[in-house]
Amino acid sequence: MNLFRRRAAEPTPRRDPTAFVAEILHRIGEQYGGFDAIAPFVPDAGGPGMEVTIHIAGPSDPERESLLQGTGIIRTVRVFADRSEVYDGARLIASFDDLTTADVFGTGR
Repeated sequence: MNLFRRRAAEPTPRRDPTAFVAEILHRIGEQYGGFDAIAPFVPDAGGPGMEVTIHIAGPSDPERESLLQGTGIIRTVRVFADRSEVYDGARLIASFDDLTTADVFGTGR
């Protein structure tokens, strides 16, 4: 009876990005790196809205251990009620007036 035997870890299947993230990546010409995260703005950080962090696909650093593989490249999207701004670090690279918080959460809220 192997009560404490663990199965070998299986790789997590790659998931597709949400429609909002896919649209942002399409517009800026980048590929999805398999991970994104969303969080509300901290108080006094530009008003109500959220920040979406998107991991960008690309070649991995061969010197990293296999469990740390990934490009480490991200794009940050600041999403407001009337626009979305895409940043590469601190540099604004795109602003879209037609992508808003409604595109992230839907209009049924």
